[in-house]
Amino acid sequence: MESEELFEAISHPLRIEIVKVLAEKPLRFADLKRKLKIRSSGLLDFNLKKLGHLISLNSEGCYALTEHGFAALTTVESAAGAYKLRTSQKRSFFINLAVVLALNIYIVWLTSYHSLWYTVILPISCLWIIYYGYWTFVKRRIRLR
Repeated sequence: MESEELFEAISHPLRIEIVKVLAEKPLRFADLKRKLKIRSSGLLDFNLKKLGHLISLNSEGCYALTEHGFAALTTVESAAGAYKLRTSQKRSFFINLAVVLALNIYIVWLTSYHSLWYTVILPISCLWIIYYGYWTFVKRRIRLR
């Protein structure tokens, strides 16, 4: 199966859901339709045909994933996992920035350690944000969009 065919096969959310459901266990057409809560048999049939070599009918008449189907599912899940990981890394950076700012504000306004803040805590905080920002946005290639 060519990569273009693979991406065409899994390019719709319903087809991805079909692959996920069939990864659990093989199902007959009616059971698959019921599990996915699809009203139209034609819609399910169309999407099953689009999945091509990713699914097959087994000897009991149930739709099951082929090796290509399991590989496609792994690809979809790893892509989704990478997106979630990037989102959480971006969120982690901003939480880290907020904590460092809150700590600095607390030390400056609510304590009497102004000379300690100016000579030690502020430089360490700035270096930490620069270092963490470098790893987040340069090394991990996280984008702000």
